[in-house]
Amino acid sequence: MALEIRDYVARAKANPSTEYIQDLWQAVFLLKGWYFLPAESREGCERPSVMMVGGEPWLVAFTNIRQLKAFSRATGRAGANGEFYLLVIDPRQAMHQVIEIADHIEGVIFNPDSLATFRAPVHALLQYAEHFGVPLDI
Repeated sequence: MALEIRDYVARAKANPSTEYIQDLWQAVFLLKGWYFLPAESREGCERPSVMMVGGEPWLVAFTNIRQLKAFSRATGRAGANGEFYLLVIDPRQAMHQVIEIADHIEGVIFNPDSLATFRAPVHALLQYAEHFGVPLDI
């Protein structure tokens, strides 16, 4: 049975060993896409949302549509009928966006306000990407 990201997060939180943390990040970079709420709740917005965490701006990403949907509803980003906007970006392209705005964010927080929340500052994301062979040149 394949593990889901929430399982990797739970393992890494219970035992923050190098092995479990690397397993988590490898799984994150192997996802087909990272899910983002657009900065504005309107069609055509291609800028992902940023949220303040501990007084610092973090890019908000989700590892699956369930996490994004739950956050969208909890934060009032979903419409009355439950509809919401989203961006799906493959991890390589998402990393390019992180690099482009690195001077303006602390890092990326995944699945905020859930049991599967985890995050990494920009420099750590770059190191994980390099470690797992994610090409960052366009």
